[in-house]
Amino acid sequence: MKKWPRVPQTLTSNADEATRCISTEPGQAAPHARDQDLPTNKDQHDHFNFDPPDYVHDADEEHGPARAHVAAQPPIHDFNFRPVVLPDDQEDRPSLVPRAFQERPGVHLTYLNAVVGNVFGNHTVQAATESLNNQLNCMLVEGVLPEHPRPVRHLLSAKCRLGIDPDQWITQYAICSECWKHYTPVQLRELLSPSCTVPDCSGLLYDERVDAKGKIIRTAKKIMPHVSLIGSLRRMFMRPGFAKSIRDSRHDQPRRNDDEDFVMTDMHDSTLWHELEMNTIREIGELGTIRDCPQDNRPMAMKITEHCYGLHLILNINWMGILNNRPHSTGPIYYAINDLPQDQRYLQVNVICAAIMPGPKEPNVQQINHCLEPSSREVMELKNGVKMDINGKDEPANIFADNAILDCDMPASHKCNGTAGHSHDFHPCAFCDVDIVKVNTPEGYDNSWTPKDDYQMLRQSFYSRDATQARQDAILKDFGVRWSILNLISGWLPSKKSVLDFMHAIFLGIISHLFMRVLFGGYMLSGIGGINSPRRRFEEIINAVRWPSHITRLPKNLGENQSLKKADEWRRLLTVTPVVLWWSWRDENDEIPDKEPPLPPNTVQPDFSRNCRSLYQTILLLCTGVCILSSHTISMSQARIGQSFISHYCLESLQLRIPLTINHHASMHISEMIRKVGLVYAWWLFAFERFNSMLERVHHNEQINRIIKVQAQTRGSMMSQIAVYQSEAAEDNVRLPLRAAKFIDLRSHGPPGVFYTLLLEYCCRLWPQLRLVNDLSHDDGTPFLASKVARMLTYIRKDGIHYGCTMNRRTQSDSLGFISRNSTCVPVQIIGLFVVGILDVVPHICAVVRQLQCDDRIPDMPWTRYGSTLGIHVSYANEFGPYEIIPVSNIECPLALIPVHSAIIKKDLWIAVSFDHSGNEPEDLLDDDDFQ
Repeated sequence: MKKWPRVPQTLTSNADEATRCISTEPGQAAPHARDQDLPTNKDQHDHFNFDPPDYVHDADEEHGPARAHVAAQPPIHDFNFRPVVLPDDQEDRPSLVPRAFQERPGVHLTYLNAVVGNVFGNHTVQAATESLNNQLNCMLVEGVLPEHPRPVRHLLSAKCRLGIDPDQWITQYAICSECWKHYTPVQLRELLSPSCTVPDCSGLLYDERVDAKGKIIRTAKKIMPHVSLIGSLRRMFMRPGFAKSIRDSRHDQPRRNDDEDFVMTDMHDSTLWHELEMNTIREIGELGTIRDCPQDNRPMAMKITEHCYGLHLILNINWMGILNNRPHSTGPIYYAINDLPQDQRYLQVNVICAAIMPGPKEPNVQQINHCLEPSSREVMELKNGVKMDINGKDEPANIFADNAILDCDMPASHKCNGTAGHSHDFHPCAFCDVDIVKVNTPEGYDNSWTPKDDYQMLRQSFYSRDATQARQDAILKDFGVRWSILNLISGWLPSKKSVLDFMHAIFLGIISHLFMRVLFGGYMLSGIGGINSPRRRFEEIINAVRWPSHITRLPKNLGENQSLKKADEWRRLLTVTPVVLWWSWRDENDEIPDKEPPLPPNTVQPDFSRNCRSLYQTILLLCTGVCILSSHTISMSQARIGQSFISHYCLESLQLRIPLTINHHASMHISEMIRKVGLVYAWWLFAFERFNSMLERVHHNEQINRIIKVQAQTRGSMMSQIAVYQSEAAEDNVRLPLRAAKFIDLRSHGPPGVFYTLLLEYCCRLWPQLRLVNDLSHDDGTPFLASKVARMLTYIRKDGIHYGCTMNRRTQSDSLGFISRNSTCVPVQIIGLFVVGILDVVPHICAVVRQLQCDDRIPDMPWTRYGSTLGIHVSYANEFGPYEIIPVSNIECPLALIPVHSAIIKKDLWIAVSFDHSGNEPEDLLDDDDFQ
């Protein structure tokens, strides 16, 4: 196999300040050194002043200069700067003070009693309504029932008065049938005609009919339900404990990941976290230069992290099908709050579903801009601070927020940030200047490209905003940008603040391409050979895998039905791919043959190499790179190593003549994404995809606005209770079953005398000050009572993952896992889980385990070189070491067990595959056992 040189890592460098001030005409491409007619000698530009103006906002001053092969370009000093024009604030927002609080206290209490009886007392709507009327009638008899405002006499009306009816927080925007320009209900009533007010738009807004009373009724042709971003945050901050969960970054050290060995654990360790600014205004010059300036003539802008309630938001937009038997694409708009802890960030109760785009087709750029306009306007307001009441605080506080990143799949991201589509000939990448041809050449993977200049993109985007269609097309062709409503937000940079979603690019992109185009499409797993064919072996080994209980299962007929729909399925398949491909292709010596498998009859020879050994070594590079980049914690040095593995995978694939896609090139920017916004585990889109699945299951009767109402209704006491469970501090991030465990007699459980002796020795080392002694001994000290010191647990949750034990009589699932020992991970079987407590010391949670046995007689496997990185461990089947006790904090991750037979040593083996690098976000936060 050809050894490629080490791939240099990307140098994040936008153009310098002088380059940002370059003025080019709309639709006119910026000069490059590769253009033959343009001067490339700097001496030819000596008559220009290259000193940048002082007022240009330098968001990337820490980055290096522009690359040498880009010609230096003369700046033109812009003038007459003016604020950008913001959308009119015409949103209908309900009052934050429920109407019931404006009525007499007795009426208010009557409403509350009726609602509490319905919600917590299991009263029917009719019974709660009767109770409400009885109390109001008593007030009427006493002569204290007010006449104005007139009290309501139905439960649903009482909920509305109390502000707990979700409908009143949802604005039903009427939108144009063509451009999706939104109109409030008040605007809809005041319009003079049903025609859209956007120039050159032929869309209609409403139909008119006359009811039985002769009143004209206007019915909107399309509806977009929208929830106020500011209103949602107000209600969140009034929840107990929410404000305390917000991370206070005022004392954090910025740019800690400049140290290559600094280990990042969340998004707050990234560089972008400390760069967001508040109280700024975006201005545009006469020649199109864009700058962000502090408001009120302040010398410099303040960072959001300088305020205790400075929120970093993720914006996500996606599309999904929700109607049966006919296509209908609907798109939710989500906002997540990155300042919440990881275990609370993507709870349904903490994510704002701001709007539902109606469909039936995926929206174009203009339609997305109109749908994003209400929430973008609120983000502009939040950047300047909004006074909000805080639960438990006497005085309201300023809440600041900003769009930290745009996190969508590639098509949605390009539409939202106004860049050209991912299939564009000249600008398929939103992060660099690579064209579509270079995707299948080494130039697309050797970091020889030039990063996008955000300020040049902003300039051309504003040119495109008011240009004719022909000029817009020219700008899109030359510069790869279109108008985006997000560009109105001060501090927004379309390339820097957009991220490449790891889930779509890697799992649904590169991994899917590998299996569908190369392995299945290249007949590498054909059925030739009958019961010993690669396809049959592939299905047998996949079906033999013993997965952890929380892991998505793969289809049993994967060899026949080769299409996987979910990213999680591709993610699981990649984890076991080194073992699965070895078993499918191995020869009689357990080696991968250095030849091509036979082609099935009546098939065409693929254009790429089908050599099994070469393909396997190439695929190992991909598996290793993905494992490193998707780790729960990562340093920049590790990220660059993982990026290098992905780069070499792409280069080796080109050497094998495998055609690549834009996802392969886009993955070259992942390490830079990690530096910019933190580890991918914190921002990949698995959580948002689960929210889409929830929306798909809503019984909406084909009424799109019903979806968001059900979303609001489900954010009730159960989700709040789960949020409380997860927000509680837990030692070593371990949580126990809700049911209290009972004491057991250690001498009657397990092998006779083994558990008692082991626990006594372990507790003597753990609490030497107690001087523990055997309860049957006459020695001085604290007796270690066999029946009064240990409670047995059926399971625990560590880092949100379920772990069981073999002593559980109901099930022995999840009784295998990896533990940390001397800086390495070893696979063990978990025999028992115990809570040990003596006298008044803090109870301790420990586990009895047995290590899976291995020795030097086990032969090397094809993945041995990368085995520790891939988390693959080979041991003898059903052979274990002696019993030992460990603290449960040493448990690292679950594992998948693959039983195989070695043809070399003629013994059965167990191959344990770690799930540490591709962690899971469990949906089931509480077990059935907790409610028995």
